[in-house]
Amino acid sequence: MADEPAGGPAGSPADPDIAVRVRGVTKTYGIWSSPKARLAHPLMNVAAQVLPFSRLARSLEHRTRHMYRDFHALQEVSLDIRKGESWGFIGVNGSGKSTLLKIISGNLRPSSGWVEVDGKVAILDYGAGFNGEFTGRENVYLKASIMGLTHRQIDERFDSIAAFADIGDFIEQPVKTYSSGMSARLGFAIMAHVDADIMITDEALAVGDAFFVQKCMRHIRSFLTRGTFLFVSHSVNDILSLCTRAIWLDKGHVIKIGTSKEVCEAYVTSIARRTAEGASAGHLSSDHDAPPPAGQPSDVDAEPTRMKREMDDSSQDRRASTIRLAAEDLAALKNHYAPRTQSPLAARVAHIEVREAPSKAVDTASSSLPIGGGRVFSVTITDDQMREIPIVMGGEIVNLTIRAVAENDLARPLIGFQLKNHLGLTLVGENTEVAMTSQELSLRPGDVISARFRFSMPLLSPGEYVIGVSLYDGHQDDGAAPIDVVHDALLLRCQTSGDRHGLVGVPLLGVEITREPAPSLR
Repeated sequence: MADEPAGGPAGSPADPDIAVRVRGVTKTYGIWSSPKARLAHPLMNVAAQVLPFSRLARSLEHRTRHMYRDFHALQEVSLDIRKGESWGFIGVNGSGKSTLLKIISGNLRPSSGWVEVDGKVAILDYGAGFNGEFTGRENVYLKASIMGLTHRQIDERFDSIAAFADIGDFIEQPVKTYSSGMSARLGFAIMAHVDADIMITDEALAVGDAFFVQKCMRHIRSFLTRGTFLFVSHSVNDILSLCTRAIWLDKGHVIKIGTSKEVCEAYVTSIARRTAEGASAGHLSSDHDAPPPAGQPSDVDAEPTRMKREMDDSSQDRRASTIRLAAEDLAALKNHYAPRTQSPLAARVAHIEVREAPSKAVDTASSSLPIGGGRVFSVTITDDQMREIPIVMGGEIVNLTIRAVAENDLARPLIGFQLKNHLGLTLVGENTEVAMTSQELSLRPGDVISARFRFSMPLLSPGEYVIGVSLYDGHQDDGAAPIDVVHDALLLRCQTSGDRHGLVGVPLLGVEITREPAPSLR
């Protein structure tokens, strides 16, 4: 596909490794002074053309010149995106990110410049394009055909699309009766089955419950191994997690192109500098302009008091030379676990709700489909007394117990788990391989294996997380065969009033700050 205005890339050499080529793209919009001006402008232009070179024509030209102003959403943007690359588009609101992706997808024409796209494009627009009066089934055929599938291909893939969406009998109901989450499920399911070469998503990766989000992220990560991914986001962590390359736009201009790490670091530094400059300007303004509070002395009246305080400070240094905080003090400050005397639901206590997945539907988009021969039937989180707990705080000792039953002979069963965030990024992962280095354990049909992992619960930022578990047979280094995989065994919903930095935190055991006096100069 190519979007080539007059004077475009006709005759330019084609590089088979380039998925998207953008050259000198500019997009200009007219910002009208009023709706009336927007309506009158073309009429006045026609009148001026009827009587060219007349006094009336000059008057009309002068009046139309002030009816609108040009807004440059993009200005001379050029880049090459190679096949198989994942690109992040970052910048503040109004920087031109979405406009550029609309031009690349063919939904918008540039004012100047040209774009070449090699491959089928799928846009993550979820429920967009659905007809509310049609059933879910009818909308599958409508939207999938628009995205390039034949009627026969849709017939072959319909069952898989319906299984991915997992909305049950609602597939036969009008879409106008769907919730926003159900529409999103169906929209993503269709997009996941259109064999796209280039996937574009603007802002939202997935919506709905945490388990469907994880399913979407597994599909996206699988797509990253074979296709080209273009992603608009304000989240630096999301860009770093999903993208290898990035472009930073500001007011329609390209500020930086490079690796996602380089671009995100430059962007974050710029945002921090702007924030600091704004705060500094506001502080200076308030210092100079704000009157003294009622009942407080002015600067002149307060001068003797200030001088006396400074003399007292100079005669006796009351600053601490060492500050030490033990684990108990840090726990109270950081709110990473609940003191034993407090309720788990206290307002300032971090707590993580634990619940099972509502659905165990097969994830047909998974790249690690199990071969069978056993199944995981129980996953629980307990305390040290082995009592199941619906709330964990972060920092305390917990036991994750996974139980599975063998349906065939398993020569060397392995059980593992992964804690994943909303992007499907693995934060913690362990398995029983380390416990089987010196001895082997085999199973016969009907045997039950139980693995208990005891660890300190990590400190999590607010949000939703899932624990996925798996049963394998064989040696990890030799590519053990997956027997059963439950991607979303448990949901962890974290709520906290404490600050969290990074993907996970660690319970600090202590902090010590020491001040050393400046050496005397002789």
